[in-house]
Amino acid sequence: MARPLASLIVSAALAAAAFMMAPAAAWSDTVGTAAAVKPASTGTPPGGSKRTLQVGTAIVARERIQTTNTGSVQLMFNDKSTMTVGPASDLVIDDFVYNPNAAGNGRFAARLTKGALRFVGGEISHTAGATINTPVATLGVRGGAAFVTHDSLCESKKAGDSGCTRIVCTGGVCSVRNRVDSRSVQLRVNQAIEIGRLGSVRFNVTSVRLNDVARGGNGSLVMGKAGNKATGFSAQATVDQTVKQAPEPAPPAAPQ
Repeated sequence: MARPLASLIVSAALAAAAFMMAPAAAWSDTVGTAAAVKPASTGTPPGGSKRTLQVGTAIVARERIQTTNTGSVQLMFNDKSTMTVGPASDLVIDDFVYNPNAAGNGRFAARLTKGALRFVGGEISHTAGATINTPVATLGVRGGAAFVTHDSLCESKKAGDSGCTRIVCTGGVCSVRNRVDSRSVQLRVNQAIEIGRLGSVRFNVTSVRLNDVARGGNGSLVMGKAGNKATGFSAQATVDQTVKQAPEPAPPAAPQ
């Protein structure tokens, strides 16, 4: 009986060691937390099961964030970047590398395939810059903020199979590249661009909220000339709800 008992003891010790190591490994992939949630919003970690996000839920690298037609979530990342994801959205945190003791070498990349988001850059965006991709556009944000939406139809009626992206620069420098024809443009604050498969339309705005650029339902985005109030919705009852911006929460607490 001595040999089987010894084997059990060794197995138990190995299992305990693995259990003790698991939280540290999980934390090493943690890139931020869910700071504010309006049901229903879910996250799917790489290789994991879909879970309902709650305030304080840890967000990991390569996690897929999805919201319903009535859901939204605000994410706070470890570098103090914030991202508010609007209703009916689908987003993946493709890459996040941040070391507060090694300035200038971080990376931040996310991919929006449907819906709307508001991004406010943290430390990474002030040094290396942050990147947000859609099926038709790549946005680089350096030291600033932007609204991004992607859906199936452009105002110019020139969207293709990959849909249409609208970007509004609300701070810093916003560099936009059309992924279809590789043309690039740099937006100043309160400038915006709409990109579809067959071309792009550039316009100015005077003020903007997330629901001003997220079409939602059958609402239409009204674009004006420079100096005019360039964004707004036509009166449509089916426009998605306003996403209220939550106050900036405290940074996530360190693991115990």
